[in-house]
Amino acid sequence: MQENRQDSDRSTNAIRMIIGAGDAIEFAPRRVDGSEFGLRLEDLTNIVDRRLSLRCLLPLPGIYRDRDGSIVKDGEPGTEDFESLKHSLSILEDAGWQTRLVLGKLLASSLTVDDNAVIFYEYLNMPPGPFFSTDPKEVAHYRIRFKYAWVRAFEASATEALYNQAKSFLRPPKNENIAILSNEAWTQLINRLSSNPRLLYELPPRKFEELIAELLNRDGLEVHLTPTTRDGGRDVLAFHQTPIGRLLYLVECKRFDPGRPVGIAIVQRLYGVVVHDRATAGLVVTTSRFSKESLTFGKTVQHQLGLRDYDALKEWLAKYGAV
Repeated sequence: MQENRQDSDRSTNAIRMIIGAGDAIEFAPRRVDGSEFGLRLEDLTNIVDRRLSLRCLLPLPGIYRDRDGSIVKDGEPGTEDFESLKHSLSILEDAGWQTRLVLGKLLASSLTVDDNAVIFYEYLNMPPGPFFSTDPKEVAHYRIRFKYAWVRAFEASATEALYNQAKSFLRPPKNENIAILSNEAWTQLINRLSSNPRLLYELPPRKFEELIAELLNRDGLEVHLTPTTRDGGRDVLAFHQTPIGRLLYLVECKRFDPGRPVGIAIVQRLYGVVVHDRATAGLVVTTSRFSKESLTFGKTVQHQLGLRDYDALKEWLAKYGAV
């Protein structure tokens, strides 16, 4: 009786949230059928307003990402897992949801609606949930968590073979992954740029972002590129695992000509994004220089925002370039 009451409560909360949504619904269930939220996936898709921004992350069991970034199969998932995932993908696709797959099991699952409410589970806690909250801080926490998981996730199509053709099934979202170059190719490019930094101005803006991501990667950070458009003021997400926790740096890249300085508006915008996203700090990197106003503002927030101009970039390249 107690279990049935809990199922009823969480499904009631979920239905109320979904019906009242005015902007976006973000759904990240640990089970591919979404059943831990008290609703069948069919029920959720039937009552939702399709005009909203609808995004769902589903776990892909049996496959994980190795340390070198390659995709590795971890045994053979059962037929039931395969069919359940395929069925869920088909339902979401037909209902107009954007769906991506994450590798391995989620340690937390969530259903967020706008900035108003969240139902979440934390599977390392006892009990894991469900917990319902309208606290703006908790809602923002799970929306940010979803956003960064979305950047790392893979596009999916229910019509493709799931596990036997994993490489064709798992494909990075367009414009959201670092260009696949060998370590040797990056080394050659960095050597050339280190020897002749003026070649930086011949790089397309996106390639410049990829270069900065590679330099951050060589500094020991875990990096992810954001889409080429509507990145919200950050081109690269750089994560750093430390003994006290996982740190996040937001990086903005400006491949400007020498005569075009980075103005204060760009610097202030990134700082605002750092504060809004509760990131650890931000970094603006440019092939040009910073205006006097930008430098003055940068000094006031120097522990939360770094500025690297052309001269600093040359030193960075020289660090990994051939002697």
